[in-house]
Amino acid sequence: MSEKDEKAKAEAQEQDSGGSPMEMGMGMAKKMMGKGGSSPMAMMQNMMAQMGQGEQGGAQMPPMMQMCMGMCSEMLTTIKRTTDMAAFATPELHQLFAEWLETLEGEALRHLEESGETDAAELAKALNIGEKSAAYLIAHMASIGKVQSKVLASEKGQEQ
Repeated sequence: MSEKDEKAKAEAQEQDSGGSPMEMGMGMAKKMMGKGGSSPMAMMQNMMAQMGQGEQGGAQMPPMMQMCMGMCSEMLTTIKRTTDMAAFATPELHQLFAEWLETLEGEALRHLEESGETDAAELAKALNIGEKSAAYLIAHMASIGKVQSKVLASEKGQEQ
């Protein structure tokens, strides 16, 4: 077995033996980012250049591959951000968030009792939170049976 094959086998065993799927994924992402530059796109362009197909070889990455690499880059960024936030989320902060969410649920239910029916935008204004937060709150409350949710196509959805 060549030295290169032995090194690849050792890396694979290291990845298989270590922790949760999230940790393994982050480890792989760090290795990919370290070898290819600052982004998956840069990594792919570097690999293509080494094969004589990249920018230095004249040919450009196909558009579909560029789109896929762009999505991969966004996912890796999101995973990193989530992991960074999770590292600081102590049990105390989890408890505070749960308490705050319960308070918001109570306020949302009072608003529904007063107004009858509402949407995320109206609930957001009533609770003084963002519309995405209100949509999350509605989905959360529906998932635990506190409210019933009705889905309608929005004007934004009809324009597309």
